[in-house]
Amino acid sequence: MHKKHRFITAALVPALALGGVGTGTAAVAVLAAAPAAAAAEAGPWSTPTALTLDHQLVNVADVRSTVHGDAVALWYWTPDEDHTQTEVWAAVRPARSAVWGTPQRLSANAERTAQLGPSEDGSVTASWIEKPASGGSVLRVSVLAPGATQWGTPVSLASASTALLDLKLFVSPNGRAALTWRKSAGQQSEIYVAERTAAGADWSAPVRVVLTEAGTSAAAPQIAVARTGAVSLAWTENRADGRTAKSIVRKTGSAAWSAPAPIGDPAQWSGSPRLAVGDDGMFVVVWQQSPTESGEGTVLVSARRKSDGEQPGWFLAEAVATHDQGFQTSDPLIGPNGDVTLVWLDFEDGSGYGVRASTRAYTTDTWSEPKTLSTAYVPEQFDADIGYDGTVQVGWAQNAGDDDRRVFVTAARVDGGWRSPTTLATAPSAYAEGGVAVGPDGNATAVWAEGYQLWTAGTGLTAPQEPEPELVRRDHVGNDGHVDLFSRTPAGELVVHQGNAEHTVAAKTSGGAWPTTSVLVPFGDLNADGGNDVLVRDAAGGLYRYSPGRGTVVTPQSASLKIGHGWGGFDTFVSSGDMTGDGLPDLVARTTTGDLYLYAANGTGGVKLVRKIGTGWKAVTPVGAGDLNADGHGDVLGKDASGNLWRYYGNGKDAIGSGVKIGSGWGGHNTTVGIGDLGEDGVDDLVSRTTTGDLYRYEGNGKGGYKPGPVKLGTGWGAYSSLS
Repeated sequence: MHKKHRFITAALVPALALGGVGTGTAAVAVLAAAPAAAAAEAGPWSTPTALTLDHQLVNVADVRSTVHGDAVALWYWTPDEDHTQTEVWAAVRPARSAVWGTPQRLSANAERTAQLGPSEDGSVTASWIEKPASGGSVLRVSVLAPGATQWGTPVSLASASTALLDLKLFVSPNGRAALTWRKSAGQQSEIYVAERTAAGADWSAPVRVVLTEAGTSAAAPQIAVARTGAVSLAWTENRADGRTAKSIVRKTGSAAWSAPAPIGDPAQWSGSPRLAVGDDGMFVVVWQQSPTESGEGTVLVSARRKSDGEQPGWFLAEAVATHDQGFQTSDPLIGPNGDVTLVWLDFEDGSGYGVRASTRAYTTDTWSEPKTLSTAYVPEQFDADIGYDGTVQVGWAQNAGDDDRRVFVTAARVDGGWRSPTTLATAPSAYAEGGVAVGPDGNATAVWAEGYQLWTAGTGLTAPQEPEPELVRRDHVGNDGHVDLFSRTPAGELVVHQGNAEHTVAAKTSGGAWPTTSVLVPFGDLNADGGNDVLVRDAAGGLYRYSPGRGTVVTPQSASLKIGHGWGGFDTFVSSGDMTGDGLPDLVARTTTGDLYLYAANGTGGVKLVRKIGTGWKAVTPVGAGDLNADGHGDVLGKDASGNLWRYYGNGKDAIGSGVKIGSGWGGHNTTVGIGDLGEDGVDDLVSRTTTGDLYRYEGNGKGGYKPGPVKLGTGWGAYSSLS
């Protein structure tokens, strides 16, 4: 079954004259109805979003859904600087996403014949007729590979010094595809076909399959390809004595086309036929013809033929609807259970042109009473699609009010019933037209124009998420972008003091009771889960990574993993962020004998030894200062027994530089912590506790030191046995 059939036009053809409806004589084989897939509930539609910039001359060419649910849109753009030129653009929206990818230009100058065709492997084929600067026409195709966001290099299938007209693309679900088009040959017309046997296969050379009689022109060739390779081709012929519809067929495995045969009564004036084929190989054609010689009325007719039946013509011709003026119809929309839905545009007294629909039930072989879908005058066009689950979506432009301004409206047929129309347009505009597509689960996509801009909406979409803010070093609780300070009570309870916009640490969150022999080190995101981790060294010398999740306080019950043993020989652990230049957090550890080692993240959630980066630190306390000089590398501070503060720049590779004294008089402080950017000015700060229990913030100056005048954050901090 060809899952996508569309009809986008901007004009209604005049009424056609007529006679009776012809009926074939072949018997109809009884086919078991295929079970219908469970249809998704249609809607609600997402909030419309702009697909193109404003003030552009844009028109929708086609909208399709891949078998994986990705939406693909094709549109025309006329540059302001050259209104004789039409560009073809395409964009892809991943399944369930509300965000479209970057548009890609497929052609710099083309006729308005661009079309899309998806297949079951997830690929999409695009076709269009290009107008080279040298003149003439070139038929080109391009393929969007399954899951790809960029189209493949276009391939030229045919060229002519004259115009190639009425391009029609049909892609069967299994990837078989056919293109048909026509061109003039003096007082005659030629119809050509090019084919592809499978998705990814090469296209055949064009074959001329129809040459009309002298003085007869062909128009609007239509083509459909069954899974087996059987093909039906139909077209309209305009002769001096009137108009008729004809078709030719080619059976599975054959290279020969049948002789042209009329569709319906050849004596009738007929409108352009439209074709489709179901998964069972049954072709369906619809056309229109007049019931009287006076031409006062038109009948919309449907007929069928087996893809490989012996009868060359069409049988079971049935009237779908009768009207005193002409119809414009969609392709037949064939559902998975064999039901056929037809959507058309016609004129109705009192409401003017409107969109109607009828469904032929497979189980009863009868067409339903036509249902009017539109709720106001439809001046321009409509589009219709059917999904793999049988959901039908129709979109159209209709008037909004009395000032001829228009809106884009949709309606869906789900589980055998039509839903109420939904207006998608953000505001009425002087011009509105668009297309709809149904995905494999019944969810829909719409793309439409409002004036000089394209808009889009969908059903079943995941609302666009705000990008997760960059993870702030030492932000462990609340995911609020503020750094936090760890403290431990003498009983072992972890208390996390949360930073805030006032650049203090006020709110407290308990991290539970830990063994007093455990050392907790606030760390960065070691396992790439989006949240800062905590390293814990236990009394037995085991090193563990605790990963509570972004913004969640760490507790002894948090998810953890042992990442090392033998760490009992270290007495101090600090982290200054990234010191090795790989974008991952690193660990500095001091042995009980005063050696300083650098450990880097190993990329798999643990740490690995880089090298010894210092000796003689037994009487010097390391501090994970962060980046002191804004060079992107973590640095280290050392506070010696005399109360002097020393700075050691990291080189961004595997070492620290020589110590530079940046302060004295720190003997009155018993704990100093590199807390990160508490002041939120882009520079890392210090907090330090005096022996009397007062806590101060020292603001980094970005030049390797600290600004004068520390800010007192609080008193009573002597109640905590440690800060980190």
